Amino acid sequence: MKVQKQRLAIITVTICILAGLLAPSLSNIAFALSQNSVTASVVVPTNCITQLSNTLINFGVINPLGNAPTANAVLDTNEGNVAAFILLDGTNWVSGGNSFPVTNTIWDFSTHAGGVSGNALQLLGAVTNTANIIGSGVNNILYFGALVNNGITQPAGTYTQTITIENEC
Repeated sequence: MKVQKQRLAIITVTICILAGLLAPSLSNIAFALSQNSVTASVVVPTNCITQLSNTLINFGVINPLGNAPTANAVLDTNEGNVAAFILLDGTNWVSGGNSFPVTNTIWDFSTHAGGVSGNALQLLGAVTNTANIIGSGVNNILYFGALVNNGITQPAGTYTQTITIENEC
């Protein structure tokens, strides 16, 4: 009778329990480690965001050849991440079929409670760069006034206009 020899391979297995996880540890076995990396990028764009504290100015009643002082404040806050220029423009004053020019609106960075003083607002599309830089997270106050200087020929009515304030970066 022929006796067969059996070959026996012994693998030692150790089990470690770490933080509640079952992790086998094999000895005498070779593992290949493959390591790769990923490069990630993100672009944060330059932005400047206008936040206005007052979006309704009421100059009240102005008799012809009268004015409302440059004292009506609008707080402009740049909520963006870079400094910006403050830009202004507006529309003509209108009431039904009647109007008077946008330049009858006066603005300044200082209040003139005793009268109208400052810069004439320009027509929508003819943007005025105020040459004033507003920093990131910074506030700036603009003061507005109005003139009704067409004498007794200006028709009565409730006139409105739109003023556009932008922060440009």
